[in-house]
Order: sequence, then structure tokens, then C-alpha cells
Amino acid sequence: MMKSYKVLSDRQKHFQPNNEQGFTLVELIVTIAVLAILTMIATPYILEQLARMEAKRIESQIRNTLTLAKAESYIRRQDLLVCLSNSGGLCHRDSYKQLLLFLDRNNNNNFDLGVDDLLEEQALEPKYSTLYLRVGDKRHYTKFWGDSGKPRGHFGHFKYCPTSTYNHTMYQISFSQGGRVTYKPNASHPTDCGK
Repeated sequence: MMKSYKVLSDRQKHFQPNNEQGFTLVELIVTIAVLAILTMIATPYILEQLARMEAKRIESQIRNTLTLAKAESYIRRQDLLVCLSNSGGLCHRDSYKQLLLFLDRNNNNNFDLGVDDLLEEQALEPKYSTLYLRVGDKRHYTKFWGDSGKPRGHFGHFKYCPTSTYNHTMYQISFSQGGRVTYKPNASHPTDCGK
């Protein structure tokens, strides 16, 4: 059997489809436009989910630290302090970067590296909210007493307040004089965030 070969002219070669080409400019522009639209639609949802995850993470960290403070103060028979701190161990009611649990050996109500015993440090670092600690007498800390493991006279709450339009979560985590830790969502117990 004889094979026939067809010789193409230069003009015919020019109009032959070439399967090795990539995207055309129009296809590339349409693809980028579709991706941009999908990103614009998905971004608010993703940010809301991230804010919700942050709220749950911080709630868990605060609850766990308060529970640990209650148990450790009673087991050790020593007074332990819990406070919010921005840096350097300085406790402040409106700090929000870290949550500290420590044994205050020099009784100055702040964590001093090399002097006090740090039992736990929780990196909070909220991006979509801010935190406030509210304890009686405008204290910047709460004390769990070693004789009972309870914050007798040092009861109060942590307030979680959103700072982003994507975050709609507001709550308080209260701790009673008996050491009971309670989560209170804004719907049942208004946090008065923003006031």
C-alpha cells in the first residue's frame, strides 16, 4: 500500500490549527475576571468564618486558663493571679495580646520575669476584636486564693467585643466568687460593647 503525502503551501500552514498554543488573550482576561468575581463574593464569607473561629479560640483559651487557675491555686495552696497583658508582663484591664497566669512572689500584681512563676501564657492576639477584663475596684487582675481556689472578692468578667465589620460575635466570660466560669453570649446578656 502506498502512502500519499500532501504538501501544504505556506498559506495553508498559516491557517492550520496549532494545538501547542496556550491561552489566547481573550481567554486569559475572561479567566482573570471570573476569578476576581469569585474572590469578591467569597471574601466576606471567609472573613466572617475567620472572625468566628477567633472568637471560639479566645473563649476556649480564657475558660481553660480560669479553670487551671482555680485548680492550681488550690493544689499549690498559693494565691495565683490572672491578667491580660500587652507586653513585658504589665497587667492592664484593656490589654489584649496575652493572658497570663502566674504566682506573684513580690506581690506587685504584675508579672516580673525572673521573680514570679509563670504557670501559663496564652497568646490571644485578636485581629477582629478586642478584650477587656472587668474586676471589682477597677483591678487589672483577678486573684484565685490558695485556701479555696476561688476568686473571692475578685469576681468579674472578660468582655469580647468586635472591632471588624466581619465579626458579629460578642460575649462575656464571667467568673463568680465561687469560681464558676460562665459563657454569656450577647443575646442573653448584653455586653455593652462600643459604649
